[in-house]
Amino acid sequence: MVIFKRYIDSKDCVWYDSSNLVYSECTEKDGGLNSLRIVFKQGRTYLYRDVALEDYIMLRDSESNGKAFNQYIKKYDCVRLPDTDLSALEETKKKWMEEAGILEDERKGTTYLVRANLNNGETELLMNGEVVYSCIEDHANMQKLLAAMNINYKFEEIENGNEED
Repeated sequence: MVIFKRYIDSKDCVWYDSSNLVYSECTEKDGGLNSLRIVFKQGRTYLYRDVALEDYIMLRDSESNGKAFNQYIKKYDCVRLPDTDLSALEETKKKWMEEAGILEDERKGTTYLVRANLNNGETELLMNGEVVYSCIEDHANMQKLLAAMNINYKFEEIENGNEED
């Protein structure tokens, strides 16, 4: 799954939340075939040559990047490159995300629990064992829930359920 991507200097740079892939960099070449640098866990780095754009997109946009790699990319000729410094790669991602105004979710890894009382419809949202929001089932308030989770949001009202220009 894609965490962050940025297209710069004819390169599609993508970071993944995957059990195997960390990063890919697809460089466009004339004729539709691309070079694809992939960084795996532990920094192992390979350059795949003459990758069809369709195969790269299948890798990038797949629910399981590892499975897509095996199905669409592994068949291409490749060379092993020197290992990539993962901390430098992470710093680049953070810098680019800041430039784009995107903040990484600091709650990643936080466990949420929804506890529902089937007798009276009371529902609670617990974060790390602490109640952050409660409501009666079917009477939840989305704005209060987002505020309780400290999630920034923009509120927009529309009439009759239709957005019009």
